[in-house]
Amino acid sequence: MPLFIMALNIVSDARKEHPDLAHHINQSFDVFKENKVKPQSLFATLGRYDYVAIFEAADQTIAFRIASQINAQGVLETETWPVIPYDEFSQLIQ
Repeated sequence: MPLFIMALNIVSDARKEHPDLAHHINQSFDVFKENKVKPQSLFATLGRYDYVAIFEAADQTIAFRIASQINAQGVLETETWPVIPYDEFSQLIQ
């Protein structure tokens, strides 16, 4: 099954518009469940992104749908990358 990494940032206006921001962020993450996708890992970070999710999806259409639905809520913005394990990549370039 294809693997994806999704980097997420809290939209700057969301901090002002949503006094219970944690609740709205959790609702955004519920989009994974609604699409029958369970993130393998979900991290909060202290870098360029606020959160990073690693998940498998049946295909890129589902990954696109999840990202679009999260973005549409106006709390988080996403950047999503399809990835393959490094060992597989290194075999491709040999």
